[in-house]
Amino acid sequence: MIAILGRSTPADPAVARRMLAAAPHRGSHITLRALGNCIVGVANRPDFVDSSVSTPGSVIAALAGGLDNLADLHTIVTAAGFPAASPAAADVIVAAFRAFGPDAPNRMRGTFAGVVTDGRTVWCFRDHIGFRPLFYRDDSHAFIAASEARQVIAGAQISEQPNLEVLELILYGGMRADTPAALQGVSRLPQATTLTANGLPHTTARRYWHPAELLESARLTSADIGYRFEQLLAQAVARSLTGNDTVSLSGGLDSPAIAAFAAPEHRRRSGKAIGALSAIFPDLPAVDERRYIELVAHDFEIELHTYRPRARALDDVEQWCRRLGGPVPIVSVPELSEHYCLARELGFRNNLSGEFAEFVFGSPRHLATHLVTRRRWRALGRLLLTERRRGTAWRTLGRQILAAVIPSRLASWYGGWRDLDAPQRIPDWLDARRANAVPSRADSLPSTRARWSREQLGGFEGSTITMEADELCAALAGITVRRPFADIDLWEFFLSLPAELKCPDLRSKSLVRGLLRGRLPSAILERRGKTVFNDHVMSQIDYAVLRCFLGDPSHRLPGVDYRRLAHRIEQRNFTRFEWFWAQELTRIQAFLRAW
Repeated sequence: MIAILGRSTPADPAVARRMLAAAPHRGSHITLRALGNCIVGVANRPDFVDSSVSTPGSVIAALAGGLDNLADLHTIVTAAGFPAASPAAADVIVAAFRAFGPDAPNRMRGTFAGVVTDGRTVWCFRDHIGFRPLFYRDDSHAFIAASEARQVIAGAQISEQPNLEVLELILYGGMRADTPAALQGVSRLPQATTLTANGLPHTTARRYWHPAELLESARLTSADIGYRFEQLLAQAVARSLTGNDTVSLSGGLDSPAIAAFAAPEHRRRSGKAIGALSAIFPDLPAVDERRYIELVAHDFEIELHTYRPRARALDDVEQWCRRLGGPVPIVSVPELSEHYCLARELGFRNNLSGEFAEFVFGSPRHLATHLVTRRRWRALGRLLLTERRRGTAWRTLGRQILAAVIPSRLASWYGGWRDLDAPQRIPDWLDARRANAVPSRADSLPSTRARWSREQLGGFEGSTITMEADELCAALAGITVRRPFADIDLWEFFLSLPAELKCPDLRSKSLVRGLLRGRLPSAILERRGKTVFNDHVMSQIDYAVLRCFLGDPSHRLPGVDYRRLAHRIEQRNFTRFEWFWAQELTRIQAFLRAW
């Protein structure tokens, strides 16, 4: 998806076509729509249509992705006196902007990014969480927006250059939601934001969703909570299904919960079993979750497909950096691609994941501090009594309460000091001051009154770079990816719960385990240990690739002692943390090799 708004003259269709051609994997079937000084356009593949444009009119739109609540939104805009030209998503979006202006995206549900224009002004927007990417550039010639950074470069007709400041942020952390792209001169639109460009010297960004305002706003009984959870999760799963779906199934709590709701609904719609695709590790017993996966598949009559992952974190690292327009931290892009390509080979077109559940359900970290600072003594008493019955030591509970009066910096330092991995976290070939720019216990930095609230809002902060890479991997494979736990109606429900109801004790996901009792097998609900993938991660270390990219690079990032790093590579005995830092640095160096 692209858009060009000329400053003083209409946008050039040839430039629009060059922009779309800059991302050939999106497809060669191009649709352009011009109005005034603006052109919007999309490109699709015959086997994967994932974007659209509206019908001609005085306002037009282009959309990447789709709307889960399309029929409801169509009804709303019609009732508001702004009937859509058709029930198609792009036309309904046009009507929504006519009716509600820049806040219209807040009424949308799904994974989407789009542009709307009247020929003089362009409004760009992304979904609430930022699953769909949108990049832009505003200069003296034109305003340019697109799904990919390289498309913006093509539209602005500027040379590709790396943004070294962004590369340092990728390595050392601290990327904000509005951190630019890794290509110089390209900006990133934050999630839950509408950007307005109208030919004036500066664009205007307006956040249309404010989740902090929802915190602890609900007044519900326990029965109400159970009913609403069932209703909203069923709705979220139903919105995500297409009838040709697979679930990325693991042995934890989250993806089995999705499967429990998706399996019967999929069978009702399609008359056949839903699929599941699971990674198994028979050679790594500490990592393998096959017995839990097979239990869930059996209970819900799921068509299970398993595979042993073969992709490695740094496979084809230069090519991936080229495709993605920069290095992507944290996630293993080759493994994502392997999973999505296999799903497509098996005939599936949509993949459901249990991701984001941790953010949605919330964390009990800083719960006692929250109750103390707000003088909710009765709730605090119930929490302490519950924990004592579970066997939690008074000393542990005392530390929880004492945290309410410890200054933020001291709490952060103490939390990091108590972390047993802290001495190993930063290798000796990195400048510790730069690597500690984002402390390991940054959750303790806010004031005592703000810590719990900030913890609940953690899913809405920071850059969306990993989600953008995930979306592109899926598009390359020809499938869509949905995460029902990230459905905004469900997420808003959990945000609204009072702290003591959302987190009845100091264990993770306690409320949801209770709500899912009777839905999931007891063996899943009663699992206390969490699978740690360290063995799999360490098995992926590729010293040959590290030597190739880190031995003597032409570009050198500040804070890295490359001579000492080369010596550590030759020793071939990396720690887990060294491997993490080395992966990030390798991706950056691979990206820089283009220059």
